[in-house]
Amino acid sequence: MSFVDLATLAMHRRQEMEARIQVFLEKCDHAIHDINKLKVQAQGFVEQLNCEPSELKERFLNCMQHLDEYTYLITDFNLAVGKLDETSSTDLTPVLDTSKKLLPSPATFNLMDTLSEPTPSTSTACPNLCPVEKPKKKKKPKDEDLLISFSSVSCSTESVPIGNDSVEKEVLKVQTDLENTKLDESATNAIDSCNLPAQTLLQVDEVYQGSIVHIDGLTLWVITGSIDDVYNLMTDMTEYYKVNKVELSLEQIKSLIYCAVYEEKTEAFYRGLFIRISEDDTNIAEVYLVDTGETRLVPICSLQPLLSLFCDKPPMARCCHLAGVDLLDCNNQELLKRQEVFMEVFIGQACSIVIDDNTSESLGVYVVLQSKNTLNDLVVENGFAVKIENSTTKNTDPSKAAADIMSDADLDITQCPEYEDPVEAVTGYHNRDEADICAHYKGGTEKTCFKGARCKKRHVQKHPDGWTLDRVAVAGKVRALALPAPGTWLRVRVTWVVHYDHFYVHLPTDTRPESLPNFGVVLPPTTLDALVRDMNSPATKLAYKPLKTTPAPGELVAALYPLDDHWYRARVISATRTDQCVQVMYLDYGTVVWVKEDAVRVLEPRFVALPAQAVRCMLAGVAVRSAAPAALSAARHALSALLLDRTLDAHVLARTYDEITVELFDENGYSIAETLAQQKVVELREFEMEDDKGVQQKIVVP
Repeated sequence: MSFVDLATLAMHRRQEMEARIQVFLEKCDHAIHDINKLKVQAQGFVEQLNCEPSELKERFLNCMQHLDEYTYLITDFNLAVGKLDETSSTDLTPVLDTSKKLLPSPATFNLMDTLSEPTPSTSTACPNLCPVEKPKKKKKPKDEDLLISFSSVSCSTESVPIGNDSVEKEVLKVQTDLENTKLDESATNAIDSCNLPAQTLLQVDEVYQGSIVHIDGLTLWVITGSIDDVYNLMTDMTEYYKVNKVELSLEQIKSLIYCAVYEEKTEAFYRGLFIRISEDDTNIAEVYLVDTGETRLVPICSLQPLLSLFCDKPPMARCCHLAGVDLLDCNNQELLKRQEVFMEVFIGQACSIVIDDNTSESLGVYVVLQSKNTLNDLVVENGFAVKIENSTTKNTDPSKAAADIMSDADLDITQCPEYEDPVEAVTGYHNRDEADICAHYKGGTEKTCFKGARCKKRHVQKHPDGWTLDRVAVAGKVRALALPAPGTWLRVRVTWVVHYDHFYVHLPTDTRPESLPNFGVVLPPTTLDALVRDMNSPATKLAYKPLKTTPAPGELVAALYPLDDHWYRARVISATRTDQCVQVMYLDYGTVVWVKEDAVRVLEPRFVALPAQAVRCMLAGVAVRSAAPAALSAARHALSALLLDRTLDAHVLARTYDEITVELFDENGYSIAETLAQQKVVELREFEMEDDKGVQQKIVVP
């Protein structure tokens, strides 16, 4: 009889268990990595829809097909885990990997008894010599019908005891080779690089310093950031890819979205967007360099997968077009060639750009060169373009105007987006309550569908035109501050300048310390500082909910201010579906900016109680000298330089239901209106105070 060291045996069993757990954890990490690849790939489908209208349908169907395949993969995985949960009540102990059922062994009391117990027989022969029954065949699904196949494994990995019922329960394992996803290691790098950060929005009428890197006709690409960032990025990419070069096949290159492009002339790598393989030569690829704005044909051997290490910065080059001018003759090749030679001189020069239009991907800009000349005026003076007049002559004949519109050769209805739902085509909103409405209900108070009381859906009658009954309640009103009476002197702080004579201010507020509520009591903020602090607390940021529908004009939302990444109350002014941008006005400051749709959230009801803190004001006694856009812009910039973020003395002269007319004086007692007149941007006009004490009631007529 041999003796067993129980401590040694327990230690070996513990080490074996830890080794198996480590193998299981590695397989879990691998599965999580594969699932993350599917998530990143699925999130990139939306960006693939930013294409020409003719390609939209094909790309949409292709993305939907891939998304369905990914859904099947995850569904099979969840079903497998659900079957494991059903066996959670069973004693899961490792057993030998055998297809025969083990007979129950007598109960043992300790380890020594277990070691000394005889091994039970595994024979299936009946002791009474009964005839052997043929085993029933089990239906097995074909391997070609499965997206993921599952199989049992031996005792070296995982196994469970077989139950007493007729159906054997096996441990299901997801195969690690996801062949249907066609994602290999090289494609992984391309997928990781497909999410470059979006470019920040440049605000209208603001001046930005930049450098011209590429020009094509009247379209130019400008880097508004530091040119050293582009140089450092190219240097890092060149040093990395010269050491870690990967050989890619033609199929792997076609699967790239963003890539690293090597240029022999400069001997450096650039970040590029893969467009397509050339139809004439499969060894040539067409790519778009996102940091210079150039589209080039390069050999496929010069392409490398772009790593996520080089994707932390958005595309450096911004696409712009010269505002206020148009080409003189697009069909004159000689004129276009001379214009190209003229414009190439300005490539690489530093300049200042003034944003005139930021509602599309191509920014309308005025380019001010270092010589103080405007590039927009130079192309007009040299005969390459003509100015676009702001005011056009109205046609007095309606029939002739209609004929001009209908005879426009550029009007092509085939380029319009396709809609299957008429409600979405008209309103831009896709109804979602049809899933809750019973399709078999025919109307009537006592009538039901054929399911009777078993039907769980709503029995309401649909509108014959497809309109449904779902509604989304949104915040649309907020109280305004009480405006001071004419003749009042105030100490105000200017927060935003709208026009040459309109701006927003903060009125004096109560400076008493805010009382803290009892523990567990949540009260609406009563001051602007408390409101901003609550809206930007970590708990509130995590609780922000995305909008259910496209924001409507006048809707109150919580919007992220792009310059400081803080959340503030805002009112929607307009929204564009093409570039998914929303124009908002911040209620407590008056600032108007364009933000992305993902920077807008639902405003919680407790943040609506505080009145809007920004008060609209009009500067009394000023008038612009000229109605030209340049004169209006110069007057606004001059007023911004004098007022923005300054505390001034204000004398109230008149008030309406949402605006006050004031005189402004700086800390030295000088009038702001007279200072503007000395700068020759405005003219002084006479004004007088409008006392409204005798007015009993004011009616606002829309």
